[in-house]
Amino acid sequence: RRRVNRPRMRILVTGGAGFIGSHIADAYIAAGHDVTILDDLSSGRRANIPPQATFVEADITSPRLVELVDWPSFDVVNHHAAQASVRASLERPDEDARINVYGTTNVLTCAAHAKVKRVIFASTAGALYGETELRPTPETAPCWPESPYGVSKWACEKYLLWANKAGAIKTVVLRYANVYGPRQGVDGEAGVVAIFTRALLRGEVARIFGDGEQTRDFVHVRDVVRANVAALSAGDGVIYNVGTGIETSVNALYAKVAA
Repeated sequence: RRRVNRPRMRILVTGGAGFIGSHIADAYIAAGHDVTILDDLSSGRRANIPPQATFVEADITSPRLVELVDWPSFDVVNHHAAQASVRASLERPDEDARINVYGTTNVLTCAAHAKVKRVIFASTAGALYGETELRPTPETAPCWPESPYGVSKWACEKYLLWANKAGAIKTVVLRYANVYGPRQGVDGEAGVVAIFTRALLRGEVARIFGDGEQTRDFVHVRDVVRANVAALSAGDGVIYNVGTGIETSVNALYAKVAA
């Protein structure tokens, strides 16, 4: 197979010490790109940061963000830093909006003013579409967020798409299904694969809420990484679902993990 030489990029990954962001940083480095990680370590882990990456410990909501990062040096910003808990958003919708909406517009403004070429934004599928009967759910389906977290992510998408349409910067939106894989924590409500795995390895009883027949689209983090690599050079102004398109019930998932 003929090797294709791609141009070396300088990429900033916000939230790059987290579960998904750290895998994306690894892939960008493996592809030969220069990576800087911006993370406040509120949920990310220092151990997830690749040794080849430059690390900046900072909060995306900081009014000094424009000074803390050398924005003009980047070709791409991959924005994963966020408040990602639905439960926390229900308890503190103001804090959810501060981190997700203001934090994202802060990053977007810094990037646009510095003439960064592209911003890739990590959004959500499940929290946006609601309990739709159209499955698999296409990107054209109406959005009916059922939590402040879903509302904040939807608002962020609108800012990104507006910036792209206005010609301020090229943007790509990736709506993730239920992502699982190595480095996933067991504290978040979305980490059911990690929760089941830990319980079974410890010989504990795994809890299944409801009848277990509720279905989700479970996608491995490596496939999410592939989407983020592709988004480096394609998808301007477009929203993409990132998932398998396959429904899996919680009961079926448990049976697979137990086996």
